Amino acid sequence: MSAEVRAPRQSRARFSSGPPVRGFLVAPAPRRRWPRRSPAASPQALEDHYSPSRWSPRLDRDTIIDAHLAVTAAGENVRHRERGCARCHGPLLHRLQPPGTERARASAQTLLHVPYGSGDREKLDIYFPTDPSETFPALVYIHGGYWQCMSKDDSGFAAPPLVSQGVAVVAVGYDIAPEGHMDTMVLQVRRSLAFLAEQYPRIRGIYLCGHSAGAHLAAMVLSTDWTEFQVVPDIKGAVLVSGVYDLEPILHTYVNDALNMSREVAQRNSPMRHVPPAVPAACEVLVAVAQHDSPEFRRQSQEYSQVTGWSVSLLDLAGVDHFDVIEKLSEDSYLLTQVGSRAVPRQITCQEVQGQGLFTGCSSSQVILNMISRA
Repeated sequence: MSAEVRAPRQSRARFSSGPPVRGFLVAPAPRRRWPRRSPAASPQALEDHYSPSRWSPRLDRDTIIDAHLAVTAAGENVRHRERGCARCHGPLLHRLQPPGTERARASAQTLLHVPYGSGDREKLDIYFPTDPSETFPALVYIHGGYWQCMSKDDSGFAAPPLVSQGVAVVAVGYDIAPEGHMDTMVLQVRRSLAFLAEQYPRIRGIYLCGHSAGAHLAAMVLSTDWTEFQVVPDIKGAVLVSGVYDLEPILHTYVNDALNMSREVAQRNSPMRHVPPAVPAACEVLVAVAQHDSPEFRRQSQEYSQVTGWSVSLLDLAGVDHFDVIEKLSEDSYLLTQVGSRAVPRQITCQEVQGQGLFTGCSSSQVILNMISRA
């Protein structure tokens, strides 16, 4: 999600990246030299390519972010949005149903605002499984918002269908710009994982899920040297959805107005520069990108999946944009279709998966449940 300026809309055809490659792609390619210069070299092109709402065919850019909040947020958080995120959206849309996080809090067993540090935003919302076993997996969701909008109060929307499948959902809060610094955000998310590992021994496996800026933060978690935290979280999987893995291009866009990053800070916090030589063999990593993400978001996802020193699957999701690619995590019908213990073959198309009767569609949410079920 982006705090977007209102520049004139550009033709999508000008920046067309071609049809998406459908289904799973394993990326065992040799490590690429980094950084690669962004093809969106002009200032205006960069502004366009890092403005996700300009690429959706579903809704106008002036309303799509409001619609996104209507799906994800908690009601109270939406009503007070003007306190810290006015640039992210225009007037809020009238909603015919409670936002997703509000519904989740009303229906699930929760522990809200659990502090993992002393800061105001250093808190977790925990949604427990409906019928918890002695131990249970946890999906740790890291919200987007271009590091300057949204919060954990916009992050519980995916909980109901997951908790009904025996999976806890943990929404992470962290400081956002301009008060928050990029170094601090990365450290906070790492500390939240260490806190979970120490305080909740019933969690038998942690699965990261981050969207947009949250995907960047989740990728930084994968590069963590845990020795300084004196605990190693049991991270078994990560789903990185429509993320930014090279921060240097956004130095020259409106996104950096609030972040105020230097080149050194951007490099220090770019997952593309800090890929560990390996992750544990039991940790599955999936990089997901939407068909209607901008060419820059699509390029970054593809290149990150290939620059890593381990095997990472790239999932290109057809028919979705930067926003509904993650919103669909809230849909029961999208999540509960043949999600048993069968492994998903990696080098097949979505259509072939459908033919095998595994899914009615191909989505990151389905992959999350299959990833957890295989652990």
